Amino acid sequence: MATVVPIERRQVLFVLGDTLAALLSLHGAYLLRFGFEPGDFQPLAAQHLASGGTVFFVATHLLLLYLSDAYQTSRDFRRAEELLRLWLAVVAAFALQMALFYAVPEWWVGRGVAALSSLFFGLTLSGWRGLATAVRPRKAARTRTLIVGAGGAGQAMAEVIRDHQDYARTYDLLGFVDDRVQRSPTGLLVLGTGDKLVELAQKHRADMLVVAIRGGMGRHLTQQLLECKRLGMEIHDMPTLYKSLTGKVPINHLADTWLIFGPGFDAQRRVPAAVQRLADFVLALIGLLLTGPVIAIAALMVKLESPGPAFFLQERLGLDEVPFTIIKLRTMRSDAEAKTGAVWSQGAGDARVTRIGRFLRRSRIDELPQFVNVLRGDMSMVGPRPERQHFVDLLKERIPFYGLRHAVKPGVTGWAQVMYRYGASEEDAAEKLRYELFAIQEMSVFLYCLIVLKTVQTVLIRPGS
Repeated sequence: MATVVPIERRQVLFVLGDTLAALLSLHGAYLLRFGFEPGDFQPLAAQHLASGGTVFFVATHLLLLYLSDAYQTSRDFRRAEELLRLWLAVVAAFALQMALFYAVPEWWVGRGVAALSSLFFGLTLSGWRGLATAVRPRKAARTRTLIVGAGGAGQAMAEVIRDHQDYARTYDLLGFVDDRVQRSPTGLLVLGTGDKLVELAQKHRADMLVVAIRGGMGRHLTQQLLECKRLGMEIHDMPTLYKSLTGKVPINHLADTWLIFGPGFDAQRRVPAAVQRLADFVLALIGLLLTGPVIAIAALMVKLESPGPAFFLQERLGLDEVPFTIIKLRTMRSDAEAKTGAVWSQGAGDARVTRIGRFLRRSRIDELPQFVNVLRGDMSMVGPRPERQHFVDLLKERIPFYGLRHAVKPGVTGWAQVMYRYGASEEDAAEKLRYELFAIQEMSVFLYCLIVLKTVQTVLIRPGS
């Protein structure tokens, strides 16, 4: 099974349906605006498509729908608040189109066509999304699945499948096969022992086996698995399937050999260094130009509220654990660690954080000066968050494989930041590492862009998360 960024099939359906609705709406607006004579309509449509205007129209709507969180498959688009979400995205896309149409005149379609196409798209989108919510596809035959190993790895795999609605519809968990465990806390039955694996798999008509055994397997179990594979059953190892379904690496259920023989930790294999550096530089430069006035106003507010410098400089560890100085807006009192030294942040209730600092953290404005770090080459736009030497030393002792996160440059944002809540504890660091290792192993142009988009979405819709 190829490891990819977890995407639900219904999300793909939404994207395809929205694209078709946008195209139909745009060309419907042309028909209404310029008449139904083919001789009038086709040259205009062809000219518009050749100019890139159609691509821009579709792309802006898909982008704004994504940023408005309209691709969450659990939403009921028959409800008023969800319809409002769709219409707000359409209105925002229309405003963006008007701005860019003036900036790029060759893409100009006219105010009439632009307004009509946006109106048609809003109506079509509301109708088809409501229909998609009401009409669910028939359930396909679920994959009958046996988990070999009822220990911690097997339990974790079962919980992922059982607790996720989409996966529960895809996989039919039959039970565990294990030599030592007799009862499972998940409620799934332990059907028998490994020496009878072939017999059990045939008896329960298993389609797939998930091997959730940390470390080596005995010769007899290996032969049993090979026989199951000969009989046509799929065989997957737990870490790879878990990673594919969740977008994170199960660090507590890994053998060292899985990391050794699995995907590498050199992101340049999929994203060449020059390409990523160029993308980092361009995004950081644009970010700094756009947010420069915000940074200046925030720095003034920090100075006015409490004594001390507006900017906070601190040594962090970067690529290969080489130290560098990170730049942030100061959110704590200047003497915050004078007595206690380095301690975990206490979150929203941290008494060391100033009132302005609380707002800056919640809105992520305190992170904006790190664009300078990206321009200097200390950081990437996307990567694990850089940590201090004190905490790195502590976490490397307590969390398996923690040092692997330094195989790439740290980032202003990352997969862990967009997939997991804000946290400042050892448990949070372990959970974030699971996401970080996934991103390090699977970094691609698509994943890089997805993280950037999810970051914008998080800032706009879920500030402080």
